[in-house]
Amino acid sequence: MKVDKFLVAVSISIFLLAGLFNFVYEIYARSGASLNLNGLVAAGFLGWATFYAGGAGKEGLKKGIPANLTGIFWAVVIVFLWDKLFNFNLFGAFLAVAIGAGAMCFQANLKPLSFIPGTFIGCSTFFALGATIDGNTLWPATIGLLVGLLLGYISDIFAKYINNKILR
Repeated sequence: MKVDKFLVAVSISIFLLAGLFNFVYEIYARSGASLNLNGLVAAGFLGWATFYAGGAGKEGLKKGIPANLTGIFWAVVIVFLWDKLFNFNLFGAFLAVAIGAGAMCFQANLKPLSFIPGTFIGCSTFFALGATIDGNTLWPATIGLLVGLLLGYISDIFAKYINNKILR
């Protein structure tokens, strides 16, 4: 097996940053802070995945940020439609999800919103964190995805540094 030096650098970078991210979150969660950020770390990892799936570097941010945020928007639309128009009935679930999923794909006609996987990741994050249209889901999903995208960017820069300066 041939080991890719850059993947070793990425592994070291993410090892350190992921551990630090979770450590800082745990300190926050145990501090008694009033802002509920349950699920922030999971959302962060999904944002991080979006960054690398989007091609890493500045491109990963340019694709990932609007995709993840519009994914949350469409998730809110789905829940709103299912609740207000369809009173949470089974057929309403079908229609609301169909409308939202179709819209997530259709928005890809706009270049800044063309990263469909990132949009679905943003939507899925909202649902995974509880799918409630309130701060208990919106804040951890939004903040977590954005922090994850930023950590992806930092991990990419740090990995390039490790690769060029330490693993030469």
